[in-house]
Amino acid sequence: MSQNTNNSFVLNALHVAKPIVSLESDKTFLDARNLMLKYNIKRVVVSSPVDKKVIGIVTEKDISRFFSMYGFDKRKLGEITLEELLQNKTELYVVNKNFSLGICAKLMLDKNISSLLLVDEEDKVNKIITKTDLIALVASHDLGSVAVREYMTQKVITVRPQDNINIIPELLTRYNISRVIVIRENKPVGIITTRDTMPKGSYFGVLNYSNKDGPKEFENGFSSSKTRVPFAVEDIMTPNPILIDQEGSIRDAAKMMIGNQISGIPVVNNLQELVGIITKTDIIKAIVDLGKNKDQ
Repeated sequence: MSQNTNNSFVLNALHVAKPIVSLESDKTFLDARNLMLKYNIKRVVVSSPVDKKVIGIVTEKDISRFFSMYGFDKRKLGEITLEELLQNKTELYVVNKNFSLGICAKLMLDKNISSLLLVDEEDKVNKIITKTDLIALVASHDLGSVAVREYMTQKVITVRPQDNINIIPELLTRYNISRVIVIRENKPVGIITTRDTMPKGSYFGVLNYSNKDGPKEFENGFSSSKTRVPFAVEDIMTPNPILIDQEGSIRDAAKMMIGNQISGIPVVNNLQELVGIITKTDIIKAIVDLGKNKDQ
């Protein structure tokens, strides 16, 4: 831990980084999905089966994007390798243990990424820093009177409960987002995230339906009896989403995210009408701005 000129301690990358969860690139989509669900994580680090070096990261958003492009792929999940998901892999960004968390936050923001890999003294990747790790620090520190409305995203991608579920992966990919808000009369009644679009069945095109009063399984818009059944947004949305008032604080938003293991919260006014959304990226922006103000 380093110390600045004001005798206050500065946390470095090493203090919040966590061990990576990894798979080799010849493992499958099924392996990645099961690992994400088992450990409740949003990304898996992918390494080469030859030299074990890290070659990419597969996220829930990558899976959602793949699903929007190949939603009717009839292969089993165990037949789609991670190498295929990494065909359009982006550059990996690494930091060392001495990078300040302020620098890490700015790097995430500038490069529009959600995680950084941490290398050890031998230049080997063994840990990872995510936006969640930085948000957890915000949740435990007093940032002053910074209101949600100052950093929320005002343009929110929304759908209605009766809309066809097929539009969700397309919206997530088109706008490069991780969630859409379900509204009724401009009030949020549900939320759908990239995890909700991850296949639950053994085939890529299969969506399981767990409502005890409804059909047990839908296969590309068809029920198991092959009778066409509309599959609506309200069938898979999480109802009664957690909300935050626009006058609430950034710290409160961070606490809610960490406490409920979520990455975005619909923002409402005093009439409970949707006016925006606050995400981890928005809070990272606040971290960077607050760091700039302290340096001035």
